[in-house]
Amino acid sequence: MDIKKLPVYEHKKSIIDAVKSNRVVVVESPTGTGKTTQIPKILNDSELAGEGKIGVTQPRRIAALSVSSFIARQYGTKVPGLVGYKMRFVDQTLPETKIVIMTDGILLQELKTDPLLSSYRIIMVDEAHERSLNIDFILGLLKSIIREREDLKIVISSATINARVFSEYFDECPVISIEAQMYPVDIFYTPPEKTHDFDSILESIYSIVGEIERRSDPGDFLIFLSGEAQIKQCISLLSDLDARKGMVILPLYARLSQEEQERVFEDFPGKRKVIVATNIAETSVTIDGIRYVIDPGFGKLNYYNTKNFTSSLIEVPISKASCNQRKGRAGRTAPGTCYRLYTEEDYESRSLFTEEEIYRRDLSEVVLRMAELGIRDFERFEFISNPGYRNIRGAVQVLRLLDAIDERRELTSIGKMMVRFPIIPQLSRMIVASLMEHHQVLDEVLIAAAFLNDRTPFLLPHGLELEARKAHHSFRHKLGDFVSYLNIYRAYK
Repeated sequence: MDIKKLPVYEHKKSIIDAVKSNRVVVVESPTGTGKTTQIPKILNDSELAGEGKIGVTQPRRIAALSVSSFIARQYGTKVPGLVGYKMRFVDQTLPETKIVIMTDGILLQELKTDPLLSSYRIIMVDEAHERSLNIDFILGLLKSIIREREDLKIVISSATINARVFSEYFDECPVISIEAQMYPVDIFYTPPEKTHDFDSILESIYSIVGEIERRSDPGDFLIFLSGEAQIKQCISLLSDLDARKGMVILPLYARLSQEEQERVFEDFPGKRKVIVATNIAETSVTIDGIRYVIDPGFGKLNYYNTKNFTSSLIEVPISKASCNQRKGRAGRTAPGTCYRLYTEEDYESRSLFTEEEIYRRDLSEVVLRMAELGIRDFERFEFISNPGYRNIRGAVQVLRLLDAIDERRELTSIGKMMVRFPIIPQLSRMIVASLMEHHQVLDEVLIAAAFLNDRTPFLLPHGLELEARKAHHSFRHKLGDFVSYLNIYRAYK
């Protein structure tokens, strides 16, 4: 690929001029235009950061890894060096590193010790359209910081999904729109007999992949599913295809190792790639060669129940914006086809955008971070979308119950210990309690917290449900999940 032919380079001068002349610039563009990998390089090559660094936030680890490696290769260097990355428990940067790719959680961590981000001259918030809780919090903090630092520049990179809201939030800052060189994508609405039945969805996927493989039409597949368990079931089914020898079937989801995730970028001469992914493949990564997208139209979102203080991952229909993001993955390098496993009427009835996390997530962790940063008037914090008085007050109530903040909304001694753990307050409080009062069960509490901070280890592979439940039963304990998790850990150890 000739990097200089990417659409972002048609706007190179506009980007440089806009960043020179403005405190905040929004760049909106579909995926595949080069904005994620080339804007940091353009800014660095133009020496717009001076002696400071360029920080680039990414919502996912896989993106931070792939982006840093790609930019470093362009410079003919390795990571860490001129380019580096940071994520939880990993710091691949050097004192001389100029471009720092980091997960958004790391930027929030850096704000603890450097509230004005003094080592950076430019902060680029990538994939801002995802509107995660971390992204919204970061944008609010950056809006406050630029009032104190006239030399700090902010670049907000977004897909063409309601990008105007960022300009309005930052006082009508300029928006640079980059058009993608997209090939046409044909859409086929092919709902299964039972739209909400996963077995019917799997049958449709099996049929579509098998038919195209029999026709020997060129191109790779990208199949979207809602989670790890569904992906494993789908891969198991596709492995039975007669044409299996001509395919390389690869999973892509957050819990995979770095090596496993990076396999989706590899070339397999003479083989067709079939990638089965969660919504991690919607915007965070760009995979060349995709000609066929299969979209059942569902995804999992996290919802918080204010009545019982619990969060749940719930499978819901995705928005029109997400449907179109998925479709667009098929038209990057050649004409493509998107098979939507739902009706056109269903598509037209969907919401335009995905509901922002700030309206459906527990805010107690964000409020705890505010208290750590010395923010007291939580209700007046300038979020890009106001979560509402009730949601903020609910988070305050949770933190008071956990004894993390006092009546003045300052961190207590317990709260100061809790913020050292990058996990939800309920789990960090559990660890602090064991440290302070119950040393004899500290190991057990740490193990339980590690399990609770991740998704359930109990999976039900398709076709092996009975065997899986029998295996699960051998670890189950009458005292509940905590002890069950200890049994799993001890057996593994």
